[in-house]
Order: sequence, then C-alpha cells, then structure tokens
Amino acid sequence: MSRIGENIMKRRKELGITQEELAYRMGYKSKSTINKIELGINDIPRSKVTKFAEVLGIEPAELMGWEEVQKNNDT
Repeated sequence: MSRIGENIMKRRKELGITQEELAYRMGYKSKSTINKIELGINDIPRSKVTKFAEVLGIEPAELMGWEEVQKNNDT
C-alpha cells in the first residue's frame, strides 16, 4: 500500500464516507479507482492531489505524508 493511499483511506474512514462517495466527489465513475489508489495499485495524478486534499478536508502536504516527515525532522 502506498503512503498516499494509506492517508486517503485513513482520512476517508475518519470522515465516515464510502469509496463510492469519495469516487463521486472526485468525479470518478466507480469506486474501483479509489480502491486501487488506496491499495497502491494506481497512483493519483499530480493534478488530483489538491482535489483529494480539498474533498478530504486536509492540506495537500498532509495527504502526501510530508507534514509527518517534517515533524520527525524537527525533533
């Protein structure tokens, strides 16, 4: 599983939305795309990072896992 896929799945579950709902909000035709992204089978296009972050209510850096890396480097 990819880091971004894990972050998407974690945040989606925190929000209590299904893969179907996330797919709809992202403009995908089916949940299979979300499932493949969460499993790390498909990468998300760079152009979709901001949209995923917006839909999930987080910053793009958090979605990418960059904020966690930054916190670890600060200690």
